[in-house]
Amino acid sequence: MEWQKANGCKMKLLKTISLFLILLFSFSPTFGWNNHAGITYIILQDYWKNKPPKKVKVETLDSFVLKEKNNLPGLLNDIDSFISKKLPHCPPPIAELKLDGNQITQKTAVPLFFQALRVNPHHKPALFVQSVTSIAKNPSPHLNQITTLSDKGKLVNETFVMLPQGSLVSPLDILVTAVDEPDYDLDLYLFSDSGSEVGKRYGFGEQAFGNPVYEFSSQAPFHMGFYHESNLIFSLASFLKRTYPEYRIYQFTKLSEYAFKTGHPYWGYRFAGWALHYIQDLTQPYHSSVLPRVSAAKQIGAQLLSTVGFPSLKTQVIEDVSTRHTLIEEYQYYLIKDILQKNAKEHIVSKALQNASADQMKSKIDFDSIRNLITKEAFETANEADYQLEKLGITKYEKVYPENHPIHQILAKLLAHTSHHTRVYLDAFRAP
Repeated sequence: MEWQKANGCKMKLLKTISLFLILLFSFSPTFGWNNHAGITYIILQDYWKNKPPKKVKVETLDSFVLKEKNNLPGLLNDIDSFISKKLPHCPPPIAELKLDGNQITQKTAVPLFFQALRVNPHHKPALFVQSVTSIAKNPSPHLNQITTLSDKGKLVNETFVMLPQGSLVSPLDILVTAVDEPDYDLDLYLFSDSGSEVGKRYGFGEQAFGNPVYEFSSQAPFHMGFYHESNLIFSLASFLKRTYPEYRIYQFTKLSEYAFKTGHPYWGYRFAGWALHYIQDLTQPYHSSVLPRVSAAKQIGAQLLSTVGFPSLKTQVIEDVSTRHTLIEEYQYYLIKDILQKNAKEHIVSKALQNASADQMKSKIDFDSIRNLITKEAFETANEADYQLEKLGITKYEKVYPENHPIHQILAKLLAHTSHHTRVYLDAFRAP
């Protein structure tokens, strides 16, 4: 009887904190750093200046898959086997999803490849580059060729140029473009409660957190990684462990390495850019810390008060964290665009992105360091960043402030970590 009571109490607490966090992720942004392309351009434009990689030929994805159809199935099986051992919460794909070289044709190559990767099968691997230094006066006429998003969001502010197969393009342009791409639709509606056919087949189960109904929220578990919360939080909300950015990073890194080895440098850089997107997301403190400065006790207490008719504390906590999360991402987007348009290389944030010490560059990124280094660093900066943002008293983005504004010091510190991990990851792909 006592055991049943204790178990019942734990279940009530689990439901309590689950409701709290589900509501939080329904209103918080899930795009990590909003301007992946812009920050990557600033990081790499000088980093590769003295010895830039050679331009490479543009290649369609179906061409890559067709040419490598005999070996890709084995590679993807190896990836899935590794992930099953390292991430037990990520089940391997069922047999009918696995890539079969005998079934690959010009028409089926891309759909079968995306199915085996368990990404959105409607993603459009168009050949294009994003010009981050251009000012778009009107939404690009090519938007529907590169994304299935119904709400195009800030993509209407961007300039896209389509590329013919066989044309030459710089690795910098490939990476700057590809690093934004996972936010275009790659991870949308992949769960059993997403209302999609693939969500029922992919095996990820119900969406752990966020609202599967909303486009921006349906990708949340693939772009966030909560690995350093308290034992109490994890005991009450074990669903927080069901996140998948490590899965995507490993998938696309291995594909990138394979593409380079087999003579497909365009896809080598493009897959690397996809993997890098998730790495950069995890350097964002609100993507590695659930509720900075809000203890487990306060989370539980706020929800309990709400259930008995006093929702003000819960509402305030959610609004505060969501406001600061949204502010830092919104402001970063417009600041980076302003820096690029003005070529403001001496701006404190621009310099933070440009600089990396020789000692920093001695480090390497492997699978375990994603959790043990990148997200740990972001988690440990979350409380201070959240406190500093609260002190600003700014509730939403309104304009880009003068350089001496304290928000730039906050961003410079955070984006210096993003710069470091970006450089370390991409250093492996520099031209010999």
